[in-house]
Amino acid sequence: MHTREDEVFMLIKGTALVWSGEEEHELREGGIVYLPRNVPHAYRITSDRADLLMIATPGGIEGMFRHAGRDLTTPRPDGFEIPTSLLAEASELYGGVILGPPR
Repeated sequence: MHTREDEVFMLIKGTALVWSGEEEHELREGGIVYLPRNVPHAYRITSDRADLLMIATPGGIEGMFRHAGRDLTTPRPDGFEIPTSLLAEASELYGGVILGPPR
């Protein structure tokens, strides 16, 4: 859950389930969901592949991705995964609260 930003989730290709508070949205290509700050939310891609666009406002959340992510100018290592502890650390630093899996 974001405490500093509102988010817009737009599905460009594929299908997904998006949860926001008590609401569940089944998205197809072109589907959009507004995710306000301080409301628990999560998503699950339900197609083999999906392209999506996430917009957060105000800016700042990109620092979380930089903190927990990897250098994209180098090849992705085999078996690469972001450690849960690093994701939790980055989330806390940038105002996120990890609540656990949806439903």
